[in-house]
Amino acid sequence: MGLFDLVREEQEAKKKAEESAKKDTKDAVVEEVEKVEEDKKETDQQPAPVAKAEKQATEEVKQAPKQATEVAEKPAGKKTPKKKASTEKTYKYPFGVYSEGRLIDISSYGFVDGQDYTEKEITDIMLQHRHYEFAGTMEYSYIEDDNVLVVTGKQHRKG
Repeated sequence: MGLFDLVREEQEAKKKAEESAKKDTKDAVVEEVEKVEEDKKETDQQPAPVAKAEKQATEEVKQAPKQATEVAEKPAGKKTPKKKASTEKTYKYPFGVYSEGRLIDISSYGFVDGQDYTEKEITDIMLQHRHYEFAGTMEYSYIEDDNVLVVTGKQHRKG
């Protein structure tokens, strides 16, 4: 017996082991299919309302954990936006916008009287109306006496 004969024997043994494993899985699948078919026959013999009631009961049992996790997740999801909303400053329109040494007429920009706007919303609206000085990071200061927002570009310093 040579080296090649030993290698062939090992390969044949592996093939036989794989085939027997496949047969075992096939047998298991066949047995499961037979069980399912038997179950179907038994359910066909039962009255229909009982089968429907059992299905509804199992569906309710399956949905209960899902509903519990959804309920647990919802409060956590609601808390996060509230914190973000409280940290962002909002300004109630009508207000004036002062930028780069001039008061900008924003009356035709689509602002709604009595509605609150965040700094980001104001920046987006100003960019839509071609005020490109709002493209950077902006700092907003509100002067209550004049009802004016003073907008300046944020300065970035090294060091």
